[in-house]
Amino acid sequence: MKRNYYAPALMALVAAANLLIPAPANGQQAGGRATDATVKAKGPAVSGAAVKTVVKTVADDGTLSLPASDAVALIDMRRLLTEAVPRALVNDAARAAEVNADIEQFKTRTGIDARAFDRVAVGAQLTNPSANVTKIDNVVAIAHGTFDQAALVASGKLAAKGKHQEATYGGKTVHIFNINDRVKLFGLMPSIKVNDLALSVLDANTVAVGDPAGVRAAIDARDGRGRVSGELVALARRNVNAVIGFGGVVPPSLTKNLDLGSESIAQSIASIKQFYGSVGTSADGFDMLTVLRTGSAGDAKTLSDTLTSLKQLAPLFLAQLSGQRGKLAQSAVNSLKVTTEGSEVQLRLALAQSDIAQAVRVF
Repeated sequence: MKRNYYAPALMALVAAANLLIPAPANGQQAGGRATDATVKAKGPAVSGAAVKTVVKTVADDGTLSLPASDAVALIDMRRLLTEAVPRALVNDAARAAEVNADIEQFKTRTGIDARAFDRVAVGAQLTNPSANVTKIDNVVAIAHGTFDQAALVASGKLAAKGKHQEATYGGKTVHIFNINDRVKLFGLMPSIKVNDLALSVLDANTVAVGDPAGVRAAIDARDGRGRVSGELVALARRNVNAVIGFGGVVPPSLTKNLDLGSESIAQSIASIKQFYGSVGTSADGFDMLTVLRTGSAGDAKTLSDTLTSLKQLAPLFLAQLSGQRGKLAQSAVNSLKVTTEGSEVQLRLALAQSDIAQAVRVF
């Protein structure tokens, strides 16, 4: 069966806003602020800083333990928990309570407290087990912070209630918990189906969490085997001020046989080879950047024209959203800027804090 991406492609022009809108505790994404083990609904005033597109030099931000991946994300957990999400949750105590519940639930089930970590690097592979089927495999998060190793493992064993195994790999102990449920990693990331969740303490300040294959690959990477591409990491580090930076490659199989209602649109989307971007805060709200890298300047021009056309058509689909939802979505579309530079297409979105706070209430 072909994948129909026509409507989703249009909606993708505004969907980026959802990255910063915590959702209810029903399997959607949420975030939070750690202050006395709770998230507050009002964040601090933050002065904006000019976005810099330079490579950040970091002694070890977790990427030294990231295995070969198709996509990576680098998350400043401190700023996410104390700056970005609280601003999105301003004056919304109910959502703040939901965030705390998600963080506590993950801690209860695994012994891992997101508030103990200052930065997290996430890697994943995109695989195609069969035609038109794409899976995200070998997901692993490398979390750096201050924690008690013995207490962490003991809490995990207690939470597992007997559904726990231990294995040795590469000189490290790998703890495997049978979850068999949907889980938000650290209580913050999008909900995913997890059968077995693995954990391994890599050193006094670093822990690997993910599926067993991903954690084993992280142990190998820590020892210098099968490490993530330096080019991919550099893409995710492009914005030195980002709360979240990301980068990835687009396997050709991912864009094969796209049904977009137009062969030219499908070819344009298929020209995307890599992507990178960031989510950050500004004096007035949030800045989001996604860059789509193609094979040539000509491909970038065609892709830009395609996205601009989709932006112009977006109101037809946004009309399905009533009241304030429609207004906020249309505002996001209007704010989206599509530009080209060489072989790259840049999508920039600036969202006012007032719009984000209102969106949290109405979506």
